[in-house]
Amino acid sequence: MYIFERKARFYEKRHGRQANRLIVILPMIDARARKVAEQRGIETFGDSVLVEAL
Repeated sequence: MYIFERKARFYEKRHGRQANRLIVILPMIDARARKVAEQRGIETFGDSVLVEAL
């Protein structure tokens, strides 16, 4: 999760655009990783069909 967030921030800085959502889709996620994601505001989903479109 830490690396994913760093990549997202790099993208924002590089392209001058703000990401409005950070989403990770994983069929299995460790409890510690889920906790970090919640702390950092990253949404986690087990399947892509569970993601609501904006």
